[in-house]
Amino acid sequence: MIGDVVAFSEKNRVSVVVLTLSVAAVGLAIATRLELDAFPDVTTNQVVVLAKAPGFTPEEVEQRVTRPIEVAIAGVPGLETSRSMSRYGIAAVTAVFADRVDPYRARQMVSERLSGIASSMPEGVETPEIGPYTGGLGEIVHFTLRSRRRSPAQLLELMHLRVSPLLRTVPGVVEVNSWGGAERTLDVEADPARMATLGVGLDELSRAVSEASASRPGDALPSGSGRTLLRAVSWPRDASELGAAVVRGESHSGRTIRVADVATVREGRMPRLGAATRDGHGEVIYGMAQMVRGGNARTVVEAIHARIPEIRAVLPADVHLDLIYDRSVLVNRTLRTVGTNLLEGGLLVALVLLLLLGSMRAGLVVAATIPLSMIVALTAMVFFGIPGNLMSLGAIDFGLVVDGGVVMVESVFHRLQHGDVSDRRTLVREAMRGMARPVIFSVLIITLVYVPILTLQGVDGKMFAPMAATVVFALLGSLVLSVTFVPAATSLVLEHGSLDKVEPRIVLLAGQLHRRMLDRAMKHPKFLGLGSFVAFVVAFVVLARSGTEFVPQLDEGDLIIQTTRAPEIRVETAVDEAGKIERALLGHIPEVLSVVSRIGSPSVATDLMGIEQADVLVSLKPRDEWRPGLTHDALVAEIDARLDRYAPNGDRDYTQPIQMRFNELLGGSVSDVSITIYGDDLMRLREIALRSAGVLERIRGAEDVRISSPPSVDLVEVRPTNLHTAHVGLSPAAVVTAIQALRNGVPLGETYDGPLRIPIRLRLGGVATVYDLPRAIIPVDGGRLVPIGLVADLTPMRAPGAVEHTDGLRRITVGFNVRGRDLGSVVDAVRGALRARVPLPQGYRAVYGGQYANMRDAYGRLAVVVPVVLVFIVLMLTWMFGRLRTALLVFSHVPFAAVGGAFALALRGMPVSVSAVIGFIALSGIAVLNGVVLVTRMLALEAEGRPVGESVRLAAQERMRPVMMTASVAALGFVPMMLATGVGAEVQRPLATVVVGGLVTSTLLTLLVLPSMRAFFTREATT
Repeated sequence: MIGDVVAFSEKNRVSVVVLTLSVAAVGLAIATRLELDAFPDVTTNQVVVLAKAPGFTPEEVEQRVTRPIEVAIAGVPGLETSRSMSRYGIAAVTAVFADRVDPYRARQMVSERLSGIASSMPEGVETPEIGPYTGGLGEIVHFTLRSRRRSPAQLLELMHLRVSPLLRTVPGVVEVNSWGGAERTLDVEADPARMATLGVGLDELSRAVSEASASRPGDALPSGSGRTLLRAVSWPRDASELGAAVVRGESHSGRTIRVADVATVREGRMPRLGAATRDGHGEVIYGMAQMVRGGNARTVVEAIHARIPEIRAVLPADVHLDLIYDRSVLVNRTLRTVGTNLLEGGLLVALVLLLLLGSMRAGLVVAATIPLSMIVALTAMVFFGIPGNLMSLGAIDFGLVVDGGVVMVESVFHRLQHGDVSDRRTLVREAMRGMARPVIFSVLIITLVYVPILTLQGVDGKMFAPMAATVVFALLGSLVLSVTFVPAATSLVLEHGSLDKVEPRIVLLAGQLHRRMLDRAMKHPKFLGLGSFVAFVVAFVVLARSGTEFVPQLDEGDLIIQTTRAPEIRVETAVDEAGKIERALLGHIPEVLSVVSRIGSPSVATDLMGIEQADVLVSLKPRDEWRPGLTHDALVAEIDARLDRYAPNGDRDYTQPIQMRFNELLGGSVSDVSITIYGDDLMRLREIALRSAGVLERIRGAEDVRISSPPSVDLVEVRPTNLHTAHVGLSPAAVVTAIQALRNGVPLGETYDGPLRIPIRLRLGGVATVYDLPRAIIPVDGGRLVPIGLVADLTPMRAPGAVEHTDGLRRITVGFNVRGRDLGSVVDAVRGALRARVPLPQGYRAVYGGQYANMRDAYGRLAVVVPVVLVFIVLMLTWMFGRLRTALLVFSHVPFAAVGGAFALALRGMPVSVSAVIGFIALSGIAVLNGVVLVTRMLALEAEGRPVGESVRLAAQERMRPVMMTASVAALGFVPMMLATGVGAEVQRPLATVVVGGLVTSTLLTLLVLPSMRAFFTREATT
């Protein structure tokens, strides 16, 4: 049947070629709709719940906000796990769902559960809300707002009123977040002395301030034939208007007491949870546009760029909007790496075809299958919603794509150069019909070995399944083209014109060398077999000692320096420290373009950090503009050394924007490896974490060791005493309210400045430091002043700076990055050291996460996938040849190819990674192709009655050129990836290295070892 398809295509060659090109044109138009990004989004299916609790300590947030949310969402269908972080004044709960759950359905179910607990939240806690639907690739554009004439608070208002609304209307933008500035308030700061003089209590002042702000709708009044709308508004326009509000009228004391008589009314600021600085020049507003998950990064960024001129036009002349991070730069660099590799690989493949076939026309026919197969793959990617990125496009080898066409066309040339050429059309038809079945089976095996990769789950599935799907699409396209377009086009281009019957000189020289080597191999089969076995054993040992990692760390082109300082640090001090880092780097490290710091949490707390934490974004020049010989690790070391000298305060951790976000979203830790310790006692957890961190710092390869939760902080607990409060006529609630008024302020209403909402707060003066707290005065009705120390017990204590949970259990995380050593070896060393030096008490346990968990899960799945692939190859070969013995003979190419892959990894100093394992899987399919080509001809000659020795020798010599061609084009197609140094090349190099190295040993097996061993064992069996 396959032969009939070939014959039909050759007979209707013009129609087939025209139809193929027409379909390709339609496919090319569809392919232009392909979504593009730098890397695949490996974020889990998660819903983030955010809640603000101003003034609440971390333990209060944990008890009164976080736990109710965790209980509410527990049991939601499809929920796999949950984790949470409780910090001062804020909480975040992340619910992770199974991938099969529709993400919008998950958000709806969580939202329904939250609506049931909204009314039970403590007073002062804002209604919990669901975070934006975005992922690890969502942070696409970062920018700053700066001005020399305006305060950070004024810049923040411009951000909220003019920048964010315009950016949110860009299709694909789901949220616009910001760091820095402060929200404006209208503060009424009560003066206890004046209140006592006039006999005004705190409750009376609170009522007056609360009643000063109100609005009510009034519907409408008739106005002639129409109507006039009506409303009642009491919104203080400024501090003086609120100060004029009446506290007590004349009827009480003969005079009117106003708010300004007993308090100072001024413009204030809400407590700050974050700040931002740039290039050492002071505070700015740091903005970030986030893309909806699954959006087209390139399209969304282009739309943002188109909107920015409009935004700049509505900003005051002294306010500057500057882009500091643009995802399209990374996308373009990554796609440039992929495009360069594909172009260079395609050119190398075409060159090999030309040299080994000796015909420009035939070479062009085979090379034409490259763009045609790519169009098939891109069209299928659009249809199945697979975005184009480093993984899905970067692992395509044009050598694989043309292998089927190479064998088909070479068989024609073999007939033309060694037989009658009087009827070229008949010769083309018969030659291709004869090779169609083995080619179809071989390419089908290469295609189907990728299918098990599609079954991978988790992070490895999100990374490599799209790659496997794209390769399958391309190979299926090439398979169809091999039996339709290639016969038709070959018949057309070879029908007329002269044809050199002599093989190309390079083929003749290679043939002579091969005959001499084959003669020697067949004379010493035992030595060759023993050498092959020894090489296999050595390769296995080398592979076992190479170390392991998940995937090579991608170089994104920019750096993030995460800094952690003492948890008691003030915002102003954090800003000063960030400025020191910026000034230490900018202008002193030639590769640094700009340095921007974002401190604490943003306005939408998707990144839950304390004031003591900061992310310093270091924008770097393109790699080709760096100093000669400077590596990424060397640059990090240079930066670290300079900061040790000029900005030594705090701990530092070096990562990259996307790497940091993925680590955080996947495991709740920003480090490569996280050791999560579970237990009940927070202080005990802290002690274990500190001891573990001390051990980690002495292990080679474990860098940037950090503990996720900050140290405990000083806390003064004020607990009213019932006897004393009753004696002075105060309720315990009044004392609690007074404490709130001291620092945080009691919310009593709101007013508006245009569209801007301004909260009104009542504050109590008289406390400058913690030492003043016992003497702080509470005004009581009747003009009395009561010190807080008289009506309450003040207990100093230490409290946790943050509380983390996983599935409701308390935890603390010790994280570290891995540099200069493979991941598996470092974690093995860490495990042994911690087991010996930091034994865990009863009821406590440690779980290793981050990239290590991804690697462990991936290798667990690959331990199933790889054997399935190997068994599948044997079954396919048995079906093809009808004999298990012959199938095993061809299958011997697989382990021998792995020998070359293992040695290639070792020579390049690469550990075994998931990328390398995928390379071994791909290599197994490619290696089988050459075995099928050789053994098919070998069996055909034996079927003609030739002796085995003569058959294997003849088959090896006849199939030398197609074997060389298929191996060469497959290997050279991967060479650009193996040698690439561009952005994203790190993850391609192990895969390409394995394939190129494996094809070297596989080709030697096909042309030398297999023929000699076949002849030897057959001779042994007959003697």
